Amino acid sequence: MLYDLIIIGGGPAGITAGIYAARKKLNTLLIAKDFFGQTAKTGEIDNWPGSPNISGGALMQSFEKHLKNFAINIKENQTVAKVNLTKSGSNSELDLVKFTVRVESGESFEAKALVVCSGASPRKLGVAGEDKFIGKGVSFCSLCDAPFFQDKNVAVAGGGNSALEAALDLAKYANKIYLLEASDFLRGDPLLQDSLKRTGKVEIRFNQEIKEIQGKAMVESVAVVDRFSQKTEILAVSGVFVEIGWTPQSDFLGGLVSKNERGEIIADPETGQTSLEGVWAAGDCINAKYKQVILAAASGARATLSAYEYLNKLKDEN
Repeated sequence: MLYDLIIIGGGPAGITAGIYAARKKLNTLLIAKDFFGQTAKTGEIDNWPGSPNISGGALMQSFEKHLKNFAINIKENQTVAKVNLTKSGSNSELDLVKFTVRVESGESFEAKALVVCSGASPRKLGVAGEDKFIGKGVSFCSLCDAPFFQDKNVAVAGGGNSALEAALDLAKYANKIYLLEASDFLRGDPLLQDSLKRTGKVEIRFNQEIKEIQGKAMVESVAVVDRFSQKTEILAVSGVFVEIGWTPQSDFLGGLVSKNERGEIIADPETGQTSLEGVWAAGDCINAKYKQVILAAASGARATLSAYEYLNKLKDEN
């Protein structure tokens, strides 16, 4: 079957793209590893209009339920491995561009257009011991793992909203939290910073970086280096939560579309159009300045509406 549109991703951008595609009655396939993404790993979201203080998991459940109210083809529990492009006919404007999307299970699907909403994955510290202790004290999801650190000391690497939210999640369980920021200021929202201070459990350390995660079977300590004095200090902690940003999931596209130095897909801010005709991108995989749920959802809608116009144009030309 040749679909009108294939949407890749099941986060806020992908689900919104799917809702708009269904409303436009496009023959659409949505491919998603899951319907959670990083949003579901956020404890509380207080800036989604109409739903103050909703959890990330509850918000994504409502997104998924809304999507499945529509007649749309969905392939869940699938990760895209590769996208290929073929072109039929001559080199005229009427050539039919066809995209083949292959998932890791081996199945392939074809479409006239793509909307890529593949999101991002946590960025690693890249220090000794990090890979060794993943699942043994090193975590990238405070919402998932905070309860395992009841009455223990932990470290959080980072100073943005993700790091501050992780520290707040941990404050419900941990005895003490070291918030380690490599620069001399926190980038996270002032409201989150105020909340951290009220817990009385968080020690914020500026200009400090984790250089090694240590332990035997489980994490026991971290070696922290001061950027200015170069002095190394060993902090006794049972857990390390890495919250230093995200890496866009765009490798499966190869060189089909233009990307920036961070691997983010370069997309037109008004339409979501990439450098390749027939492909749009939205959400946290694109070169947008701000990474917010509401902006990801908006970009998913924008990309599908643009794809709809493109597909109508193809019908008129053919």
